[in-house]
Amino acid sequence: MNGKLTLSFTVATFVAAIGMLFFLSEVRNRLKVVERELDTRAVVETPARPKQPAPSADESDLLKSQDVHKKLNWIMQKLEELDTRVYEGVVDLESTMFQLKRQTDRVHVVTKRILEGLRKSGDFEGFESSLPEPKKPLTIEQRKEFKAEAARWGIKVEEGKVTARGLLNGAQDKAYPIEYFMTRFPDAGHETLVHLIGTAKIEEFAEPPFPNLAGLCTAFYKAMLAAGFEQGEGSHFERPPEGPDDVPPWILASGDTVYVYVRYEEEGETKLARATDWVIDPATKSVLPEDCFKFTGSLRVEHRETGDELLLAEARGFLMSVYPDRAAMIEVALDSARANNYLYNWSRLPKHDGSKPFYVDLIFTKTPLEK
Repeated sequence: MNGKLTLSFTVATFVAAIGMLFFLSEVRNRLKVVERELDTRAVVETPARPKQPAPSADESDLLKSQDVHKKLNWIMQKLEELDTRVYEGVVDLESTMFQLKRQTDRVHVVTKRILEGLRKSGDFEGFESSLPEPKKPLTIEQRKEFKAEAARWGIKVEEGKVTARGLLNGAQDKAYPIEYFMTRFPDAGHETLVHLIGTAKIEEFAEPPFPNLAGLCTAFYKAMLAAGFEQGEGSHFERPPEGPDDVPPWILASGDTVYVYVRYEEEGETKLARATDWVIDPATKSVLPEDCFKFTGSLRVEHRETGDELLLAEARGFLMSVYPDRAAMIEVALDSARANNYLYNWSRLPKHDGSKPFYVDLIFTKTPLEK
């Protein structure tokens, strides 16, 4: 790549130099002199360019010379010298950048260890994670704080129940199976049923400045904790294989069971549907069981800019999956989900022509609701 860039730069500089030569000749009214000299010659012999032409006069005098060939030779010589300097400079720069990256990575590792130690000690205010410690009961202050944060996004928290505002998605790619029941708008729009949209309206995304939905997934996570849901762990293999023929067991998602419902208005009537009724498992040729979703709480990663803990669900916008995805906050706990071939149940979905947004209420409870 460096060679191609250098060659392109050389050609471009060469062309520009020739253009500048003719421009200067025209300005100084010397082009006519050159043409008259060329007309008087019967045969024009083009001298071979030496491998490393050296100007016979001072460079300033050479530029004033009327000998076009000498000027071109001098330009080619300078371009070759420039090519060498550029190549050597790029090599030096790459080496320097590599060394800087190594040093930066070392500093990053040391800093991360220091922050982890400070957070665990609890003696240094300001170094604790912005996320609560997993599987640890919330304090009264935390519960109050999480409810208030959820309310700013239009998320209602009750004991054992969370209600959030969503948008029925109409941009699915029908050639592919469903992978997410719910994502943050507009993530994974081609393979999801419902978008979590908070207090924003779809019309606000028509032109910039667009609403900023950063933090919505984290607020939903805290709402689930404040409502009393206990998180578990996403689906995974129990251990690495110990031998070439040893297959590790597949562990399904764990955590509190989440019963999910969708409340919406259709033809002047309020309806309540089970989320699992909107998804079909081809293996059973039926809808998913009502108790198949588990509150896993997603994985935690490091924020790229701040170094703070960040939910992977917040980073990707994946909230409720119907196939194994540890990034999701709520995950289906069925062996058949590994086939990743669940289908949309179009016969059960609300009928709308897509001419206007179709808003719904998403309800997450610890116990089943009466339809």
